[in-house]
Amino acid sequence: MKKFIIISIFFLFIILFNNSIDETEMAMATNINDNYYELIFKNEDLNFRNFKLKLGIFTSYEYKITKVYIDYNENIKEYFVDKEYISFDNTNFNLGIEKLKEEYNVMLKEKYLYDEIDKDINDIKISKVEIYTTQEALNKFKSKYPNVIINRISI
Repeated sequence: MKKFIIISIFFLFIILFNNSIDETEMAMATNINDNYYELIFKNEDLNFRNFKLKLGIFTSYEYKITKVYIDYNENIKEYFVDKEYISFDNTNFNLGIEKLKEEYNVMLKEKYLYDEIDKDINDIKISKVEIYTTQEALNKFKSKYPNVIINRISI
């Protein structure tokens, strides 16, 4: 009788484990393909100072910012040809912004651009942000910032 119970429990765990894996994979596939966007701030001003104000709309919804593209000044663009974007840390929105600023400062120090470090980092322009988000959040963002160009990215 003990062997029967142990074997039954073993098969029960196998069945439960297989079902949970299948459901998880399906949810991720749907989320990735349908909800990946790029927000282009060509006609709207986005910088470190107003980053939280403008993109904070998404914090009420499910979101994940993946890449932030800095609009480098003309005099330093040549130094950053190989660094197209900075990855965003999504563990905490405020912490992610601070880490963006820190990484930008580190990049300037590595290139010995100390004149740029002395400038106000909050005025650094951001040209594009890539984000996973819901359609509802995107609609709210569009209504508040109609000048932002929104493109769906297909993977």
